[in-house]
Amino acid sequence: MARRRQTWRAAPLTLAIVITFGVVSVVVIPVLAYLIYQRTQGYALPAVLLVLTVAVALYAWRFGLHPRIVADEHGVRVVNPFRQARFDWEDITVVFPGENGLVIASPLLRTEAWCVQKSNTATRRGRHTRADAVAAGLLALADAHTDGNGGDDDGIRIRRARPDEVRRLARMEKAASEAALEHIFPPEDYPYPSEEIARRWRRLLRHPRVQVRVLDVDDAPVGYLAYDDERVRHLGIVPQQSGRGYGSQLLDFACQEIFAAGARESTLWVLVDNTQAREFYRAHGWIETEDRRECEFPPYPPEMRMVRRNPSVPRRGR
Repeated sequence: MARRRQTWRAAPLTLAIVITFGVVSVVVIPVLAYLIYQRTQGYALPAVLLVLTVAVALYAWRFGLHPRIVADEHGVRVVNPFRQARFDWEDITVVFPGENGLVIASPLLRTEAWCVQKSNTATRRGRHTRADAVAAGLLALADAHTDGNGGDDDGIRIRRARPDEVRRLARMEKAASEAALEHIFPPEDYPYPSEEIARRWRRLLRHPRVQVRVLDVDDAPVGYLAYDDERVRHLGIVPQQSGRGYGSQLLDFACQEIFAAGARESTLWVLVDNTQAREFYRAHGWIETEDRRECEFPPYPPEMRMVRRNPSVPRRGR
């Protein structure tokens, strides 16, 4: 069971520097003011220094000790120097480390928690930092406090993807795509666009209206899912785990979430020549339409739109 209340402040080194700076300032500046007064018997400069002491103390507290992230059974509260933001657990869609603070967002609100930051250098080098650990902790708490995590007694769990799993998501998608789409994208002619796919996952993890999920089996990730309030964007299972019903679990999970939000129908796009995927979706109640578009990657094969209607929404009468 998660603790009822957890708080994250600035990194220990940062707090140590701020506290040291504040204590030294509060001691040194008044002493300096007293010495000046003893020498000059004037009040003006010592008074200015005492005001400066108060200002320094307030600055150290407001910008160093005051900012924090507080998680309790109801949600997350982000406290910045001059602003606060509150998120209920079920509304959180994004938790992502950023240079200016940990980004926490819902479809209607976005904020950056100043107290937890990750440098651009660490991001470029793929280093796992304290910011990644805090983000993973908050996402785990969000899963623990919301329904529909997809867990069961067989070691299967559908959880929120963590921001440091960009490369893992890209690798899983590559494995699934190369196994199923070699006849459409011959690898000798069209090398897999690994970097483009990784950048796309990074964008999706930061998108406030997109949910990214990972399916774990005995704590090992085997599948991925991305969806928004009306569309299943990406779904796949690594080849070694295909044919075991995991794809069906992810698809059913996405549809339940989309329909629970009130959508009349869910949509997705599938390659026309991906007959196996089309059969899979049809078996789960999806209907093919006449809508077509080009795939975003060469040789730009056609995709078709498929839909599944919300069974809870009554059909219009004639």
